[in-house]
Amino acid sequence: MGYKIVRALLNFIFFGLFGLHVEGRENVPSTGAIIVAPNHKSDWDPPLIGVAFNTRIIHYMAKEELFKNPLFGWLIRQFGTFPVKRGTVDRTAIRQAIREIKAGNPLGIFPEGTRIKKDGLGRFHSGMASLALMTGTPIIPVAVVGSRFLPHRKGPLAVLIGKPVPVKKQRPDDELVAEINDEIKGRIQKLMDDYMKKVS
Repeated sequence: MGYKIVRALLNFIFFGLFGLHVEGRENVPSTGAIIVAPNHKSDWDPPLIGVAFNTRIIHYMAKEELFKNPLFGWLIRQFGTFPVKRGTVDRTAIRQAIREIKAGNPLGIFPEGTRIKKDGLGRFHSGMASLALMTGTPIIPVAVVGSRFLPHRKGPLAVLIGKPVPVKKQRPDDELVAEINDEIKGRIQKLMDDYMKKVS
């Protein structure tokens, strides 16, 4: 019930008030585990992407600081979000992420690890690619446009969902992780570039 109320409220805010545009919903498999890999500009990104994925609940790994605000912490938990400690190997969060994948749930990971407050994409960390390799889970690149200044609206606000990238289950190493990170980063950049060309 809490999830349905929160989704209805966020649908009204994002679609009704802010004019959110979503592309690529047809790329989201109806069942099975996926890793959702978006760029990260704002604390609003998890619920924003959550309403864009209208047929699946994304279970996010999100920095534990977001849960210190009881209201916001409750809100993002309605979308399956669980905390991860940054700057260390959080084995509890990793085990939870693997459980979500084994249960066939969409797992959301921000490859940049934190909000990137400048234009463009930041450096990708190893977590997203490593989990994909360890579990053989396909990755869906997601580009978020215009969330940086929310709740103020400056320019277009969009969530662009790319096609799944298959990943073969194998032991992660630096070369494989870098290869996957480069592939996903390139796809996110292309989603943003193609969209901005259409709206400019």
